[in-house]
Amino acid sequence: MRGILDLTGREAQVLKQFEGIYSCKLPETDGLTVESWMEAHGVPRFVTPKGNKKGYTPALIAGGFNEAMLLKSDAGKVMGTCIYKNVAAKYMHEENGGEKALRVYASEDAALSADGKAISKYQLVQIPDNNWSVRVILRGLIQSAHHASEAEKVEKSAKAWEDVKECWVVIAEGKERKAVKVDKNRVVF
Repeated sequence: MRGILDLTGREAQVLKQFEGIYSCKLPETDGLTVESWMEAHGVPRFVTPKGNKKGYTPALIAGGFNEAMLLKSDAGKVMGTCIYKNVAAKYMHEENGGEKALRVYASEDAALSADGKAISKYQLVQIPDNNWSVRVILRGLIQSAHHASEAEKVEKSAKAWEDVKECWVVIAEGKERKAVKVDKNRVVF
């Protein structure tokens, strides 16, 4: 199962989902088609030297993403693509000879509360090679179109993390749960 998911989650495979729907009209858009929406977001269809329109390619998708969302080699070749998302704060706790990632909270009360909110940070994250979807592509294109506001969210989130005074995790010992204060410098995202 995992092998099939890895293969179907590759960008080139996901782009095949667009085949046959280029001219489909989108609801509530006064006739906007899939192709015209994609083109408005910087992704034209591939055109052969003879002028025939084909599908989308990874390079065309990367062309629709903001430059700040692309990982490039020194030679300028796109090596990866990123999207903005919330990333949970984690504290690596040694347990039974191994490490376990624990969620991090800003207070003891939040850590022990059933509805306590864990700390997260909004940031750029590389899209794994096998974790593409149409939703990820469209999300990246929308974020690229509104890149200034996305960058502003990142700054606000980084400032909120700087303002965190204490970090707490929950450690389960049998049926008992206890909150433990941890070093903020050991928290990763």
